[in-house]
Amino acid sequence: MSDAVLAGLDTDALPVPWEERVRALARWCRGAILAHRDAARLIAGLATTEANTYRFADTMIQTLLDAGFPPRTAAWANWTVFYLILGITQEQQAQSAEAPDLATAFDDAEFPALREASAHLTAGTFDERFEFALDMQVTALRAELSRSE
Repeated sequence: MSDAVLAGLDTDALPVPWEERVRALARWCRGAILAHRDAARLIAGLATTEANTYRFADTMIQTLLDAGFPPRTAAWANWTVFYLILGITQEQQAQSAEAPDLATAFDDAEFPALREASAHLTAGTFDERFEFALDMQVTALRAELSRSE
């Protein structure tokens, strides 16, 4: 099933610059998972060793290798981005419209940081939070690449 979810990656349509390519791959993967109900939970619970999951990982890792990252960094960055995709997508697919929005009403003095930031914990859309997290990942990768040069 996970192989079917990640079918259809068109590597020819991807941008060439590594940062844009990483972003495009992450967005494509997230979109593919969102297109199938509960797919993030399914994929997170499996060892995905099928051609389409390999194709996605191979394309991501090759993108990073071509950018100049060492193999270990490229492999681990692939996992980091994939875990980000799975995590936020699983949360989005599991969200119930009837669930109370507890984070915005958080007012427990025992946890002052949560209390101070509570309005921001669930603010924005899943897409906005995904783009923020993806930007953080690419920023960290850019810093790592400049450190290793």
